[in-house]
Amino acid sequence: MPTDNDIAIQIQRILASRLFSRSERLCRFVRFAANHALSGNGQRLKEYLVGVEVFDRGPDYDPRIDPIVRVEARRLRAKLKSYYASAGRDDQLRIEFPKGTYSPVFRFRSLQRVKLKSPDAAIAVLPFESLTNSTPNESFGDGLTEELIHHLAQVPGLQIVVYHGGSQNVRRGESLPCRSDVTKWNLRGSIRFGDGMLRVIVQLIETSSGAYVWSETYDPAVGDILSVQKGIARAVAAKLQLTLELSQINAKAS
Repeated sequence: MPTDNDIAIQIQRILASRLFSRSERLCRFVRFAANHALSGNGQRLKEYLVGVEVFDRGPDYDPRIDPIVRVEARRLRAKLKSYYASAGRDDQLRIEFPKGTYSPVFRFRSLQRVKLKSPDAAIAVLPFESLTNSTPNESFGDGLTEELIHHLAQVPGLQIVVYHGGSQNVRRGESLPCRSDVTKWNLRGSIRFGDGMLRVIVQLIETSSGAYVWSETYDPAVGDILSVQKGIARAVAAKLQLTLELSQINAKAS
């Protein structure tokens, strides 16, 4: 089951997307419904309450006369479908609003397993670089690295190489330490804290060319550190697995 932090990260990702970022009412709808569900009150979310709390209808609001909530719910379902078919196609966590209800459902997607073969499925996990100098940041990075290794180890056929040279040896612009005859990819990232906010950037780099395969940004709410690390690691592992599976499929097709 997804944790509250998993859901918070996914909601933030959806609302920051091009499909949602300019639709203030739908963003309010998603936040309100998600918060209501996470508080344990999701089953009591009625059309009247959504109309009053989200769409600023007055106490005399009558859903039978004013269909605003039903109309916006249809728009929301359509936009979520478009999001998961485009920008969110690799997202592991799905947020859905079943027809006939205004309460969201949270579920992890089922990933089709493709058997991966060595050495094309070898990846090096490099230490995360702290861009805000402090011992707690370094500890957070160490914990995140361990959490990533744990989740990546669950991917069938994936070989993991852990680099122990220290983050000072993998500064930006310097040569990455793992060779293409050892690993196909390097996984690296950075951590920044500031004004009570946290930003983690994770990047997958092709070892042979140094080209960036993808780069993901995570801005989780700062709270339970273990939950934050777990949520990010789970999302990264899901995206990496899809990358590896597509690579394997393309290799067979060529």
